[in-house]
Amino acid sequence: FFDMQHSNNAARVRLWLRKKGLPDGAVDTTVIKYADLQSDEYEKVNPLRKVPALIDAFGKPLFESDVILNYLEDRFAGQGAAPHFTPGSAEDRAFVRLLIRIHDTYIASPNSTQPGFSHTQGAMYLAPYETPFCPPRRAMPDRATRAAKLAEIWKQLLWLEAQCRGPYLAGAAVSLADFTWFPTAVFMRFMLPLVFEWPAVFDEDQHFPRLAEWYRHCLDSDEAFRTTAAEILEHFEACERAGQFESILAETHDPGFKWKYP
Repeated sequence: FFDMQHSNNAARVRLWLRKKGLPDGAVDTTVIKYADLQSDEYEKVNPLRKVPALIDAFGKPLFESDVILNYLEDRFAGQGAAPHFTPGSAEDRAFVRLLIRIHDTYIASPNSTQPGFSHTQGAMYLAPYETPFCPPRRAMPDRATRAAKLAEIWKQLLWLEAQCRGPYLAGAAVSLADFTWFPTAVFMRFMLPLVFEWPAVFDEDQHFPRLAEWYRHCLDSDEAFRTTAAEILEHFEACERAGQFESILAETHDPGFKWKYP
């Protein structure tokens, strides 16, 4: 398993591994840096040059986090501390898949490997020009694009709020949907108030009470969620101290766009 500390898509696999509780060595993990993605060696593993990636039991590479999670669910079904994280009924399984699909399509994927394309979540942290934290091919120079992506985040959070069944997203049991959304929620909880002066997302009950309760439940009841959140925050808190968000903060002074929600 090829992992990266601050990647939300890789973190969902880390969460699965921690909750699954497989014996040591069942899934080997290699933590890589952003520069490693550009190597010829890594391109053989994932031609998209992204994380996560995984080498399956037959030595074949897999990539795309949802594909990896479903492979691990099948490969290790009935093993470990929890037999599975997939609901029993067809309807509940479809609901979990829907929650994941919305996240992966409308929040976490640019749906293109070409320069200048960014996932919606990139509006929170990709600079408008090249910086030590943002290579030029990933920069988001268009303020209208950033503002539109922020509107999309708000829209999808409203949708997720309405869908959340509690105490986990899909009901009583933790599922792949929680592993998928939780690391991204850590991003949002940290960056949206800091950079765009949003309400304390997932910390207050006025706008997203169900999601706030879900987030608290994940943190309060489970060391795996707490550890994963701490890893992500450690990275972005260091980036904040180093000035990663300053160029984006400067853009938010432009009154021609809506940056703050609601």
